Amino acid sequence: MTLIKRRIDLFEKSARHYDIFLDLLTFGQYAVFLKRTVDMLAPERGEKILDLCSGTGRVALWIAQSVGKEGEVVGMDISKGMIEVATNRCKGLGNVVFLQKDVTTSLEYQNYFNGIFTSFAIHELPGSKRLGILNEAYLALKENGRMVIADFNPQVSRRTKTISLIFFKLFEKENSNFFLFDQNDMLRKVGFKEIRTFPVLSNILQITVAFMI
Repeated sequence: MTLIKRRIDLFEKSARHYDIFLDLLTFGQYAVFLKRTVDMLAPERGEKILDLCSGTGRVALWIAQSVGKEGEVVGMDISKGMIEVATNRCKGLGNVVFLQKDVTTSLEYQNYFNGIFTSFAIHELPGSKRLGILNEAYLALKENGRMVIADFNPQVSRRTKTISLIFFKLFEKENSNFFLFDQNDMLRKVGFKEIRTFPVLSNILQITVAFMI
């Protein structure tokens, strides 16, 4: 079994208990962190938002409530199990759709979304695919669009890098090349003009907000 297939298999098996596990592991701070990130995305009524690697649909539900019936939320995830959980969570909402999709391929959207949200997904992508997906995200945005990324800080300071490396060694060993990824430089390379970063948890985590202009 390849590395990517092993990761997909892990998410398939954990989908139904994913949120509960992370909430318990982080003493509820995982949900707090996600809500803070959604607040920074600031979805408005009538907007179209892409939830990239949407997982269990927890964030998509919050965004759908903000954009209202006039808006639209598209969730994309490679895991069938995650899509099933997300679809069930948002059952009855006519402004949300979930697509089972490998986001390292073309997103098949251009100049469509007002905003893009993604959490703890960029570090999971193969190193050779990260620039490509950021470029696809940029192309999928309308003029004046923005992208919000919640993830580990790839340029974590030396003082706290040891903590991050220990975590990755235990749980994310195959993704340790993420700390060689200059995310801000890649965002500028694909076209984003203004990038703001907000450190969280002693700089171990980071929220990045990228604007097209």
